[in-house]
Amino acid sequence: MLNKKLHFGRIKDLPNVELYQGVDTTSFVPSHVHFACSLGVVDTGVRIHETKLEKYYMTPGSFFIVNYGEAHSSSVPNNYNCSSRCIRIDPSFLSKLIKQITGQKHDTILINQPVIHDLDLSRQIRNLYIVLGQSRSSLEKECFLLNIFAKLYGRHVRKGIQPPLLGNERKSISRVCEYLQDCCSENVSLDKLSEIANLSPYHLSRVFKKTLGVSPHAYQLQVRLKKSTDLLALGHSIAEVALATGFCDQSHLHRAFKKGFGITPGQYEC
Repeated sequence: MLNKKLHFGRIKDLPNVELYQGVDTTSFVPSHVHFACSLGVVDTGVRIHETKLEKYYMTPGSFFIVNYGEAHSSSVPNNYNCSSRCIRIDPSFLSKLIKQITGQKHDTILINQPVIHDLDLSRQIRNLYIVLGQSRSSLEKECFLLNIFAKLYGRHVRKGIQPPLLGNERKSISRVCEYLQDCCSENVSLDKLSEIANLSPYHLSRVFKKTLGVSPHAYQLQVRLKKSTDLLALGHSIAEVALATGFCDQSHLHRAFKKGFGITPGQYEC
């Protein structure tokens, strides 16, 4: 893995927004989910974005959207590297933005495909990233953010509302996800999750992976990593964060954070 430069941190005056940037990276990131909506652009090079359904090649002028809970992986082709930047928005804040634009309350963005080539909008998203990271007023940042999402909706968002997940199995998975989020520090067993889901452990594992694209363990890890960034942003020590998020110790948190984000907990900027 080559990561010449990675930046990941939270915006102080917009705590529901994070900025992530990678410069000249060649890393492979296996299938995972985010607990935020990610809006990103490719600055240089080539990156592959892969979902359960399709593989997409991202180049300069492309932007991508990954909604909350969508399983995906990413990689860089041989002999290439990639520089990109990404804005991650908490679902509650995203819902507020969408309601201001459309009058409807949703926490996902429905686009025709997750990777879109739009030179003009990609340039504006890149400028938004820069503005959000600068010492400007909260009002200016929020207006810029709202303007970009209004343009995104006007050009690329599908009409209609995403249908809810149907079926008892989907409801069971939803209960398990809620439990893993509410009790992220617990050393929970698969048997416990199967009781919550009212499914056998094997059936739960199979349906969970089929529904979300990741295993229950991988989902739990993502919950813990998201919680760790929340606590770090509040000023908690790394030792306190490790204990509160269910990691065995600081070393365990360090390894997971480094693998998940490419930087250590101490390098996370709040």
